[in-house]
Amino acid sequence: MTVVLDGAPAPSAPPARLVGGRVLAPIALIARLADRVTVAADGGLTAQRGERACVARTIGAEGAAFVELAPLARCLGATVSWDAASRTLGLAFARAAQSREHPAFDPRAPQVAPTTIFTPEPVRTPRVLVTGSPIPRRTAIPVTPSFPFTTPRP
Repeated sequence: MTVVLDGAPAPSAPPARLVGGRVLAPIALIARLADRVTVAADGGLTAQRGERACVARTIGAEGAAFVELAPLARCLGATVSWDAASRTLGLAFARAAQSREHPAFDPRAPQVAPTTIFTPEPVRTPRVLVTGSPIPRRTAIPVTPSFPFTTPRP
């Protein structure tokens, strides 16, 4: 069971599942669709996206709360498509591109004072103590000659 949100897979833990011909999604996946999600003590879930607010009933399964995904997504303004062959539920939200221009600089507007950032003094690294001459290595180092080694013939 795969949920695709605006063209990209939307994995969740626990994963969405197909039960009785309905796609059930965990609340973690619903939170990716909505701007705000609240769960009431009686098992009701309210999801809000922009000006739209939708209410759904949670279904408890294996210690997690699930919600029917397609009706809730339609209520939030999504286009829902189902591909039975690949068991994929596609959700697409039509969201207009938001373009804002920054206001022009106004020197009379109040300015924020710069923030002082505390940088601690660096800690000195302890140096190695020299205690005498080094002790020679006692383990033999294997050496492979870089040229072909042949024995002389008699």
